[in-house]
Amino acid sequence: MMKYIPLSQTSFSEEELADANPLSLSFVGDGVHTLYIRAKEYPLGRYKNGALHFLTIKEVCAEKQAEMAKKMEPMLTEKELRTFKRAKNTKPHSTPGHATIYQYNLATAFEAVIGYLYLSGQNERLEELLDRLYEEEA
Repeated sequence: MMKYIPLSQTSFSEEELADANPLSLSFVGDGVHTLYIRAKEYPLGRYKNGALHFLTIKEVCAEKQAEMAKKMEPMLTEKELRTFKRAKNTKPHSTPGHATIYQYNLATAFEAVIGYLYLSGQNERLEELLDRLYEEEA
């Protein structure tokens, strides 16, 4: 049962996702990761919206996602690792001023794997992976 993110209603084939732009997968993954953090950490409205946003962006930033990518990489299957590496090696169009290029590339890889799992309909694997990563954080 998905606790923190909605089930993906789409399921793209392996062939479609193998040809997908890693930055597009990363774009989707960023949204899924943000929703996961918001639903997991702050569902009961104990904070005002501004505080919620600040707390969320501390988790969904290039520096933090780069840390999570390093923890994620050994957990990945062969197909997930292929997506991770493709995204990590993609040349970004721009980078945030507060992160290094290396951190940004790792963050992109982290988000791309999340986007890949979501778009391929691998909902249980997605939640399993995110839960494992955040259990290690606690």
